[in-house]
Amino acid sequence: MIRSALLMIVLLMSTDAEALQVIGGDVTVVQGGTAILPCHVIDTNDDLTQITWQRKTREKPHNDNFLTILPRDGAQFVNGRDDRFKYIGNFNSKNGTLQLSNVTLKDEGSYTCIFTLFPSGNQKTQIPLNLLGTLNFFFTLSSTINLFLLPPLSLLNFIVQRNAFLCTHDNKHFES
Repeated sequence: MIRSALLMIVLLMSTDAEALQVIGGDVTVVQGGTAILPCHVIDTNDDLTQITWQRKTREKPHNDNFLTILPRDGAQFVNGRDDRFKYIGNFNSKNGTLQLSNVTLKDEGSYTCIFTLFPSGNQKTQIPLNLLGTLNFFFTLSSTINLFLLPPLSLLNFIVQRNAFLCTHDNKHFES
């Protein structure tokens, strides 16, 4: 009888742990824009004790704890304050979402959201942050510009004419 009760408890706990999910997502933002780094837990009744954010970026190539969110104290920066980050989630709803303003190239990288839950322990997800930048070119008429790009594009060729330019890629022509 006691064995059956213990087995039932173990089965219930393992079923609950498998259903628990930390939801994030890939984020792409234009340089200088605002990024929303989504992160929340679903399908759990565990108690949330802490949310931790880590990052591995161009500026910080090693995993770096930078923000901790506690139920009473709220969001607290670790290893230096960065006011571009704002906690916009809701601790009681198990939502750890962050907003990052004025995104720069050095912010590009991988962000990890870690929920400390009782009794299941730490649960986490990674949120890749990708940047779209702009290039400004100044050139003279009748110039030819070749851009070598990372895959899947390999080479763009621009020919500047009087009131337009011709762009070619893989023998396809685009005019503006």
